Amino acid sequence: MKILMFSLIFIFNFQYIVHSKTSNFKNNISKPPSCTNSKGEKVSFKNLNSRTGRFTAGIAKRDINGLPIIYRFNYHKSSKALQILIDFHECAHHQTGDLEKKPPPQNSFEYKMKENTADCIAAIRIKSDNINGKFIIKEALIELKKDMKIIGFSKSVIESRELNIKNCFKKDISLNEYLNYILVKRGLK
Repeated sequence: MKILMFSLIFIFNFQYIVHSKTSNFKNNISKPPSCTNSKGEKVSFKNLNSRTGRFTAGIAKRDINGLPIIYRFNYHKSSKALQILIDFHECAHHQTGDLEKKPPPQNSFEYKMKENTADCIAAIRIKSDNINGKFIIKEALIELKKDMKIIGFSKSVIESRELNIKNCFKKDISLNEYLNYILVKRGLK
């Protein structure tokens, strides 16, 4: 429960949406991507909206029946590019087995690495999928940096996250190779 709450707060803190004037996407909710967890189970998606919610966010978890799910909050308030980044980031938590083991303490090195890994997988997937990856990454990062600044994240935190995403986007590795590397490293494969 703590990890869920912290994840929600973490995502909300950098997802406040200022509609980007450079975006070609206007308030349409993107179709959820294909997502399978580390156990081979299909991950479902559920859109949830709030009149008072100012943020677009995603949360990876198991539902009340124990099935893998990603809750998509207020996606109508962000560009398609940011929606894709969030979906791929949350899917990565399922793909890497984050929900299959005890969550690390909030703000610990392990927790931050888990988030960095999810961002990295999202960037590699954006590059790997048959979409205009360079445009999507650029657009998502513009919106993400604005959101994080408005929320009050320090310049160093914003720059660190941006650098991680950009470096992962440049990696010369396939999504499957990187996922296998992570699963082996975590003892899940």
